[in-house]
Amino acid sequence: MPEIPFKMDYVLSVTAKHMKKSIDISIKKTEARFHEFIADEEKSQEVFKTLLSLHTLRKQIDDFQHKHSTIKGK
Repeated sequence: MPEIPFKMDYVLSVTAKHMKKSIDISIKKTEARFHEFIADEEKSQEVFKTLLSLHTLRKQIDDFQHKHSTIKGK
């Protein structure tokens, strides 16, 4: 069996891609449910905090990819 090369950049870029995809799905699903909580101020705030955290996490991944320019991202 031929030896398969290992590339850290590849592993990290695939991982970052999947993480960003999962975060984007969570953002869309959370935004889609926002209307359910308009009348409940406490839940509305929780939704906003959740979205803020998700966007912050997404930015951290983007910043990581930018800092490590060999890791390609979309």
